[in-house]
Amino acid sequence: MYWFNNEQQDFMWEPTYNSQDKQPFGGYALDKLLKSSWEKGYTNTYKSISELKNEGSLDGKNLLIITENIAAYQHDVEAMWDFINEGGNAFIATRHFSTYFSEKFQIFAGYKYFSSIRVLLNAKQEYNTFYFCTPGLNNRNYQIPAEISSGFFSFDKVKDDTYIVAKSYFVEENSKRKDKIVMLKYKIGKGSLILSCNPLIYTNYGILNDSINMFIRSSFAFLQDKPLIRTEYYHTGSNAEEPKSRLRYLKSKKPLRWALNISIITILIFMIFTAKRKQKAIPIVKPPENRMLEFVRSITGLYIQKNNNADIILKKYTFWADNLKRNYGIDIINETHDKEFFKRLSSKTGRKVEELNNLIRYLDSLDKNSRVSDAGMMEVLTKLNEF
Repeated sequence: MYWFNNEQQDFMWEPTYNSQDKQPFGGYALDKLLKSSWEKGYTNTYKSISELKNEGSLDGKNLLIITENIAAYQHDVEAMWDFINEGGNAFIATRHFSTYFSEKFQIFAGYKYFSSIRVLLNAKQEYNTFYFCTPGLNNRNYQIPAEISSGFFSFDKVKDDTYIVAKSYFVEENSKRKDKIVMLKYKIGKGSLILSCNPLIYTNYGILNDSINMFIRSSFAFLQDKPLIRTEYYHTGSNAEEPKSRLRYLKSKKPLRWALNISIITILIFMIFTAKRKQKAIPIVKPPENRMLEFVRSITGLYIQKNNNADIILKKYTFWADNLKRNYGIDIINETHDKEFFKRLSSKTGRKVEELNNLIRYLDSLDKNSRVSDAGMMEVLTKLNEF
């Protein structure tokens, strides 16, 4: 665990992959991204693979696990095998595999020592070049810091039912290139198991890095045909068969579960009998009247009297530019409006480059003395409101 004072905030550089963790190596950004963009639907759970399989929660879905150590024992691995064999797909990103998991798939992962201090201090780093080997995926090269992408798979021979999805390489001082396997796909029955040995790529650090997030998006291409369910049961603090919270431990033992239930019932009864008011009624204070709408109408009247449509458009432009800067990190006012700018704005907003070019060029040409008709003003404001 490493701590560093960034003048404003202390960051914890410990990999947790937790969906509630906003630290660099947490999973908050990925969880929010999947919730908002996964077309087939996305859910998050804290149950083991065997629990999900037994209760039918995996039916018609694909499975996602991102953790430091997949501590899955025999019953979990067998449940996952049955799930994939019946047509499901599972994506697992981890640096360590349990003994039973490694023996089942005859696979082992190696890695270099990870130092978050080098990432933290933005020290001079080595970069690994990642690229996909599977047809249909983006064939570009991705430069990823070696400190978070040092994992690789090692085995004697690739089986016929095993496909190499992605590789990485770095060039040594003698200009000799070394390629290593970083993603695999196992064909099992009607489904597939996709394995990655670099889980740190899928944390907040990777999602918010423009050079990495496109690699993450392509990695999930095998899962997009079905709803996605992610389990955090195997995260730090859980050993796959041991409860990872005090409450779960209390519920796991029958005597403790009874004691917990009795305690909760006793507290509820106590609250019911003591809920009677023991003081005088509190008078209701009428909240201050909201005159914001009246103020807006007054300001609107002034602009209508001036009939300066160009000034109205320019103020709307300023508000719109501030909104884009906060939501997408793009400063329309101060950045140079070149081709690269419009391409980046298009990729962020989903609008066509030509449409953005015409709109912003028009806005840049306006000043307070420009003459704009009422119909022209409404057309421009409507386009801005669509964003």
